[in-house]
Amino acid sequence: MDQKSLMAFVVLAEELQFGRAAQRLKLTQSAVSQQIARLEKELGVTLFERTKRKVALSESGSVFLPDAQKVIRDIEQATETAQRAAKGLLGKIRIGYVDAAPFSILSPLVMQFRKSRPEVGMVLYELTSLEQFDALKNGKIDIGLLRPVYKSDEINTITLVSEPYVVAMNKEHQFAELNEIPIHALVGEKFLFTSKEKAKYIFSNWSAIFSRYGISPDIVQEVNQLHAMLSLVGAGMGIALLPVSVAENNNHGVIYRALTGIDVPNADLNIAWLKDNKNIQISHFVNMAKEVNEWRKGLND
Repeated sequence: MDQKSLMAFVVLAEELQFGRAAQRLKLTQSAVSQQIARLEKELGVTLFERTKRKVALSESGSVFLPDAQKVIRDIEQATETAQRAAKGLLGKIRIGYVDAAPFSILSPLVMQFRKSRPEVGMVLYELTSLEQFDALKNGKIDIGLLRPVYKSDEINTITLVSEPYVVAMNKEHQFAELNEIPIHALVGEKFLFTSKEKAKYIFSNWSAIFSRYGISPDIVQEVNQLHAMLSLVGAGMGIALLPVSVAENNNHGVIYRALTGIDVPNADLNIAWLKDNKNIQISHFVNMAKEVNEWRKGLND
């Protein structure tokens, strides 16, 4: 039973006139008649009662019509669904992100993506850079928003955000009245850092600088959650080196000061994806990430 013959039956059943049915189907009347005859032969029933003056559905045709109409609707819906999926309007994307990402690009990016692809499912996972790196290679996530700590020929990466670090401190800290803090002034300060695995990126950025200025961080507490770290900084437990975007979303009573010194590093956030991942959503998400980042830069200029 082919779709054309089924469509010819449905249209003729609705029109009950070969001329009008042929016009709707953009066929000749003889072609419509041939398709109906082919369908009747395949089913082994008479679908229409024909006379010279009129065409009417037979009893079998009347019973068959609702099911035929449903099949046509299902085919049309399935075709539309397949076409929408091919255009990237349907599907799912899984995104990993480091805990600082929501302070910079993650929130506007997710909002914009959902506006442009409202029917695409989005699943987000807070993961360390190492966890994301492994998840990308294992196909457990499609996109990673991570620090540039690990490299692989299997993974594409683009730097999305590069922002200065600031010193986070309690408002009663001795440096609170300064507008900028020279790096050498941090000698002897108590620091808050994330655990060693999560701190790998910040130490790769800062170890040479610390060495140059004779700073050996006195780490009084390791904290994995950024909000918990800010709370402890606000409580005066120590200082922390954080991306400047964190300072723009402060609700912990913490103050932030810029750093000065030679070769002060930036905090980079990369977007990464597995080269062999065929998820059609990836290219759209990456392009949108670039656009959102340019928009953010424009706001800050």
